[in-house]
Amino acid sequence: MESKTLQPIPIIFQNENLLVVDKSAGLSVHNNEDPQNLIKLLATQIPEEDLYPVHRLDKETSGVQIFALNKKTAQILSGEFALDRVKKLYWGLVKGTFNPPKGLWNQPLTDKAEGRKNPQGTARNRVPCRTEYKVLKESPYLSLCQFRLLTGRQHQIRKHSALAKHPLVGDARYGSETLNRKLKGLYGTERMLLHCMEIEILAERFESKAIPDFNVFFEKG
Repeated sequence: MESKTLQPIPIIFQNENLLVVDKSAGLSVHNNEDPQNLIKLLATQIPEEDLYPVHRLDKETSGVQIFALNKKTAQILSGEFALDRVKKLYWGLVKGTFNPPKGLWNQPLTDKAEGRKNPQGTARNRVPCRTEYKVLKESPYLSLCQFRLLTGRQHQIRKHSALAKHPLVGDARYGSETLNRKLKGLYGTERMLLHCMEIEILAERFESKAIPDFNVFFEKG
């Protein structure tokens, strides 16, 4: 039996302080329980570098992931994320259509993973959260949205989308099981359709070059 050849992780930017890559969906950043995580794969690709994740995309989310290459840079960049000074732009495919086609979700959320029944978590643990959304494309059943995070909490877009009754396609934690099964049958995909398009930090902007083909979900009407 032939062994599967792993594709190199796409590198968006690299210098002596930073490494920015395009993470694929289904790949955790540094969960040691995963036999293959992003750091392990990058360690074989660029073994000469020490990698410090200064933020972490969800395993189910694809797109721009930033690593510092030394402790000093890691401290500086981690501080920017902690203070919500980082501009983060995502695209996501969600259930239903919107009226109005753009707006702000500001329900307070906990800063940890929750469940489908109560995405907000317990009231005493909720903190302020703000997500701007704008519809980019829609069908009678689905909308492709741009999300701009004004705060950075765990699963923020996923939770806000679910609370707004527009769950992300493929979200097994907060989404619609019925919708996910239907779209798997139609399009053969189980992945969560959320992609980090760009991150701007300390006046440097990094853009994804491996964008999912969202258009396929609008071709069947």
